[in-house]
Amino acid sequence: MGRMEGVHRLADIVGERPAAVAVAAGGIEAIVVGEGCLRRDLPAPPGARAWLVEMAAGSEWPRIDRHDTGEAYFVLSGEVIEGDVRYPAGTQVVFAPGSLHRPRTDTGTCLLGFNLDVGAYLGAGGDPAALSGQLHVQQG
Repeated sequence: MGRMEGVHRLADIVGERPAAVAVAAGGIEAIVVGEGCLRRDLPAPPGARAWLVEMAAGSEWPRIDRHDTGEAYFVLSGEVIEGDVRYPAGTQVVFAPGSLHRPRTDTGTCLLGFNLDVGAYLGAGGDPAALSGQLHVQQG
């Protein structure tokens, strides 16, 4: 098999949507979020947002991050620090709806994460009281 380049459809088209999509991270535009912080927006099912974040050694997310619907990420490499807690590669971190955080790293890190849009969150039984009215917009 050859090396993946960009986006590849793996299965037959069902209607107008592919049954599966595979991506090579290097084929997706890296968005500079702040000094030493890059984000790549990944394909995701309707109602979800998926992303890959790469943070250079010594970097910190440029602002406090709030996700009305919560957020989850998996530490693929390095170590991420949230508050005073260090999470090494192989750790999943899950934030409750309405929580705030500001990741940083001493070593550099790569995170694979997702969160739900408000409609999907409420449709899954999420608590409307957790919503601030501040939508998590595409950063860039």
